[in-house]
Amino acid sequence: MGFYIKSVEATGPTAKRAVVNLTKGLNIIAGISNKGKTTILQFIEYAFGGLNNDSDISIDPSRTGYNLVKVTVNVNGKNVELTRNLQKNKSTINVSSQYSAVASGEYTTSSASTTKPFIGTMLMNLIGISSGIKVPANSEYKGQRLTWNTLKPLWFLDEDRVSNTKSVLLPIRGQTAFLAGIIYLLNGEKFPTKKEYKAQEKRIAVKDYIVNQLANARRKQKQLTQSSENKIDLQVKVSEIEENAKKIDEQIAEKVNQSKKIYSEMLKLNDRLSECQVALNRYGTLKKQYVSDIKRLSFIADGEKTFENLEVPFLCPVCNQPISKEQIDESHIAAAKVELAKVVSLLKDLEQSVSSLEEQQHSLIDRYDICKDQKDSIDDELAEQYYPSLEKLQNLEKQYRSQIEKQSQAELLDSMMNDWGARIEEIDGESGPTEPFRPKDKLGDDFYEKMGEIIGDLLNRSNYEGLKSIGFKKSAFDLEINGLPKIKNHGKGYRSYLNSIAVMALSKYINEYGKYKSDLLMIDTPLDGLEEDKERLPKGMQKGIFKLFMERGESNQTIVVENLDHLPDIDFEQNGVNVIRYDDNQGFLYLD
Repeated sequence: MGFYIKSVEATGPTAKRAVVNLTKGLNIIAGISNKGKTTILQFIEYAFGGLNNDSDISIDPSRTGYNLVKVTVNVNGKNVELTRNLQKNKSTINVSSQYSAVASGEYTTSSASTTKPFIGTMLMNLIGISSGIKVPANSEYKGQRLTWNTLKPLWFLDEDRVSNTKSVLLPIRGQTAFLAGIIYLLNGEKFPTKKEYKAQEKRIAVKDYIVNQLANARRKQKQLTQSSENKIDLQVKVSEIEENAKKIDEQIAEKVNQSKKIYSEMLKLNDRLSECQVALNRYGTLKKQYVSDIKRLSFIADGEKTFENLEVPFLCPVCNQPISKEQIDESHIAAAKVELAKVVSLLKDLEQSVSSLEEQQHSLIDRYDICKDQKDSIDDELAEQYYPSLEKLQNLEKQYRSQIEKQSQAELLDSMMNDWGARIEEIDGESGPTEPFRPKDKLGDDFYEKMGEIIGDLLNRSNYEGLKSIGFKKSAFDLEINGLPKIKNHGKGYRSYLNSIAVMALSKYINEYGKYKSDLLMIDTPLDGLEEDKERLPKGMQKGIFKLFMERGESNQTIVVENLDHLPDIDFEQNGVNVIRYDDNQGFLYLD
């Protein structure tokens, strides 16, 4: 598939139709200044959806009368006409197409429009690329439609950039998208999307996490499997320990039951001792009462004998009058004596009861002490023999179970590591970019090497003088002459020359190694700047670069705008070159 621009036309209601016809090969538009040479290239770019600001076009439609631009493109013998207004509805481009891959109708220059198809992607059909192709616009693979103007540095070196000190192969904006477009022209492979990149970025993060977990798991597994005994042997030992512990538990239970029974007996004895003590306390109190009663009654009886022989009369405690001896009642003395005898008898009985109760108390204390000794013996046996034995078994069982648990954990870790390893293989097998998009790196070292070779070949064949070494640097994406950037020791004219060579080299590389071809190349004043500071290229170099243009024109359309006095002494017409000359008499447009 190939296409070329067949004609450029400007019309208006008050202006004479201006048209320039172009051929498939080399077209040289030459003339003096201000004759519309650059305007022709501007109109081509404008019809292709570029130059959307009023200041981008070098003519004033309101003053010249020209308000329509029409560019006719021929694709495999079929015409496609693109018409765009210079004054109103400038975002609309009317397309009339005989070519089946391009539909006729209204197209828009706005990539955001949803009502009309976008002209930028439609033009990609001219080189066989579908309109749905997207390229990364940044390092995170943010998608942007691949459009004709995305690739502008590949097909148009305009007058404003031709003498640039920096690379003319990179646009001012959208460098990532441009380089991605170059990559697509070379291999035709679809780029990953931002979603795929983020998904892969997430997968890589997951993989890194898994790898880290695997490393930790291996260290943990090594620690867990230090025991020389296997899991089965340990489980047998645990079973034996459980049997022994069960026996000791039963013995302990028996001893504890014995201790409880003895303790229960001790409680009963203690209760009876308490009852004895209470009774003894009561008997003691009663004995004191009996002793007191005996003393009182004895005092009464003994006092009577003492007072029998006294002559002193008794006085009445009420009237203080003497009481006659005959008036004294002797019945209470007899009663006191009877009562005294009774109390003495009771005291004797009480003392016998106390003696019996004390004997019972001593017996209970002896029995209590025997029970206590038995209980202490059992408790000591439990504390010194049974409980330590059980504790030792329990600790050993705990130790063995810990080893079993560690081996189980090691087995689990082994299973998990197998799963993680499978997941890593799965992630490695999943598609998606593993690192940010770096188009300069993506092009590969071979690209820069071959670009250097192509530029060197073009410079040698164009008779470039003083060439010792040539290279194409990835960082600057530009050529380097004799180990120095082109800004070193090169004036404006030389830079224009070298930049034109660089653009031709990139186009040549695409056409030689790419899946899609770069047919069109437009260069505005490749020898720009030769008038300044009396800078002059050797005649051989001037001829040489135009011979390169002629060579390119043999297979691809090449449009070169140049001043008449910069054209080398070559019979272009004789070599089949379409030369369009504008001199003092007439320019491209018919302007008064």
